[in-house]
Amino acid sequence: MSEMSEMELSSSLPGVTVRALEYPRDAERVVAIANSVRPDPTSVEAVLAHEALRAVDGRYVRLVAIAPDGLVVAYGEATHSPWDAPGLFGLELVVDPAWRGRGAGALLWETLRQRLAEEGATRIEVDVREDDFGAERFAQARGFKMERRLFESTLDPNQFDETPFAGVIERLEAEGARFFSLADVGDTEAARRAAYEINRRAALDIPGRIQTFAPFEEWRRFVCDASWYRAEGQIIAALGETWVGLGAVGYFVESNSMYNMITGVDRAYRGRGLALALKLHTIRLARRYGAAYIRTHNDSENAPMLAINRKLGYRPEPGLSLYVWTA
Repeated sequence: MSEMSEMELSSSLPGVTVRALEYPRDAERVVAIANSVRPDPTSVEAVLAHEALRAVDGRYVRLVAIAPDGLVVAYGEATHSPWDAPGLFGLELVVDPAWRGRGAGALLWETLRQRLAEEGATRIEVDVREDDFGAERFAQARGFKMERRLFESTLDPNQFDETPFAGVIERLEAEGARFFSLADVGDTEAARRAAYEINRRAALDIPGRIQTFAPFEEWRRFVCDASWYRAEGQIIAALGETWVGLGAVGYFVESNSMYNMITGVDRAYRGRGLALALKLHTIRLARRYGAAYIRTHNDSENAPMLAINRKLGYRPEPGLSLYVWTA
């Protein structure tokens, strides 16, 4: 994939140009634009840390739109990881609110689309917040079709009343279940591999999107080496010596919040209350951290997990719609 100079692409929008996104040069503006639409703020440090962990063999098309005065007014990043389905790219495209409706986003998308065609993209996926009607119209006008919804919800762990769930964990422990974190077992290579296997099985079993999963070495880099990773946030459910479930949460300093990445139990062990117990453990951990809230997402087809979240008192928030462009 060739790099582009600032003058290689120009637009019909007077004075606006498109060039390759460059880190750390563009990090501050990318963060400012991203934080204009994200419910949880990020930081330059977090973005650069994430950049250092990206897949070496991935394919990336990353551009920014530049105003006449040199200010970055929009960015677009399309990514194909080595383990993704052929032709699949995930897209993030965000325009500075002051520049919405002025053509910078349209120029950026058209340039991205041309570059992605050169990369062999046949399916481009983008998440659009349900309350961002401008972004929704933008996607629809460019041939994206809404495929499914991802519900978002939050919980204040400090206001959570565990009384209705008294005895849930104790009953399972009396039946032979054990709950522990990777921190409890030393966060060793062997423990991480075991947690990876549960994570992989659970992720591939989630209803919804095209499911693929990274190999262990990549997972270890972008999970265990991430700034949000906490070994105590990788909570395991075991029956005897068999690890059968995982509740994974990360801690984000910028928002003093936790994100529940995944809660999953192997099919053969469902229906016992293990997922609920794992959720209770993640809430207890969030309380110990003093986190302001826990955020999570669930596919609209994942009825069992949505039911558990409602039971626990998670509050619905504006979610995400998956929009897909196909060649």
